[in-house]
Amino acid sequence: MNFIPWYVTLVRLLVPILILFFPLWGMFASMFADINDWNIIGIDTAQKNAIYQNWDKALDAYSFLFVVWIVRKWEDVWARRVALSFFVYRMVGDAVFWITGWRPTLFIFPNVFENFVILCLIIFGLSKKKQLNFDLTEKIIMLVVLIIPKMIHEYFQHFLGRQPWEIYSIGKWFGLHGTALINIDPILWGTLLYVIPMGGFLLYIRKRNNLSFGRK
Repeated sequence: MNFIPWYVTLVRLLVPILILFFPLWGMFASMFADINDWNIIGIDTAQKNAIYQNWDKALDAYSFLFVVWIVRKWEDVWARRVALSFFVYRMVGDAVFWITGWRPTLFIFPNVFENFVILCLIIFGLSKKKQLNFDLTEKIIMLVVLIIPKMIHEYFQHFLGRQPWEIYSIGKWFGLHGTALINIDPILWGTLLYVIPMGGFLLYIRKRNNLSFGRK
């Protein structure tokens, strides 16, 4: 793995520690480091990609341990159980992937764990409450909003072997080129797959439950 700079590994090891002190922002920082290491390393062969995938998944599992430490303290039993179930499910997928090397395994075992925890942390923070207090319909909608976009993303990554913006560039529709296109396309796709669905769900539960986010 000498093609992976030591400082990239160091960053991936140190940044997740922030999760213990600033759970939401620490997770964002850890995900940002995860997303950007690909461009820094520069994967240009199938052999390097195979090694990178194993390295990346090992560091993902490492960062998840800090998230699990936070989740285990949640008072909302349903949210805690679902989050830990998503964690175990993904770890099973990672184990199968490490054994077989078959990348579509990661589509079958999508990483919904991170996004579920992030959405819960946002709701806890906005509502100033430690319980979601969702009914069955709200729980189902929440899971659908998180699972379907993630599986779409995992399909591109692990069945097609490319990021969605590498195949369908939204930035080009806006006339972007060069560095601007490279930097903006992932943001646009991230907004489409994650920000809009999560934001829509937040608006839905706010209206349905007559919540006043930000007020005690």
